[in-house]
Amino acid sequence: MEPTTLRAVMAALRKPESGCPWDLKQDHQTLARYLREEAAEVLEALAAHQPFDEATEAHLCEELGDLWLQIAFHAQLAADRGAWDIHEVERAVVEKLVRRHPHVFAEVAVDGADAVLTNWAAIKLEEKGLTPETEPRLLEGIPATLSPMDEALEIGRRCAKVGFEWPDMEGVLDKVKEEIAELQAESDPVRVDEEFGDVLFSLMQWARKKGVDPDAALRRQMLRFKGRFTAVEDDARAAGGWEKRNLDQMEAAWQAAKKRKA
Repeated sequence: MEPTTLRAVMAALRKPESGCPWDLKQDHQTLARYLREEAAEVLEALAAHQPFDEATEAHLCEELGDLWLQIAFHAQLAADRGAWDIHEVERAVVEKLVRRHPHVFAEVAVDGADAVLTNWAAIKLEEKGLTPETEPRLLEGIPATLSPMDEALEIGRRCAKVGFEWPDMEGVLDKVKEEIAELQAESDPVRVDEEFGDVLFSLMQWARKKGVDPDAALRRQMLRFKGRFTAVEDDARAAGGWEKRNLDQMEAAWQAAKKRKA
């Protein structure tokens, strides 16, 4: 009988003698690249996702399955050496969620999402045996594996928790405008680099405060750009090649493609 669960499939693939030679050769480190790749593909699927659209719903479901496979693979490696298995992974995260949501699973009252985050942070400190006096510096411990975009967001979130934050959206937008003006005023390459970084960092904080996911927004923009540029390229090919099209003609094809997608 063929295995019917992911755990059973992974156990069969990793079974000595009868398993898959490639799967049997893997370890946690060799699998790391696939975990990164699958996580990136989930993010791409999320950027293209449209709720209730059959094709993008199926695509997101598929990519989440591929990511789940990576988790199951790591759990099977641990099970093979008798350390822990997928059930332990589930048990640990269930216990953590229950412990950190006393307002749902216990008799703790909270007033809004901000209070939930405050409770979560306090419970995390307690779990680690720390106090506000002994906890690490606020900006310590940010994972080095985060992308620069995600790290910028995390820095902003941590600072906002202690009140180091713009009071309103207008203040953040003013900061973005200020940084852009400073970038425009610079000519020294080193200062241009610094000011460009300031612009990007300020934009990340505007996105955070506005509730925009900058990674997803950028991915969606690149999808739109690719689609429109494909129309520009099709127009150039129909005309006999890029050399047959000037910038004005390419811009006209771009605007036409933009209107079709509007």
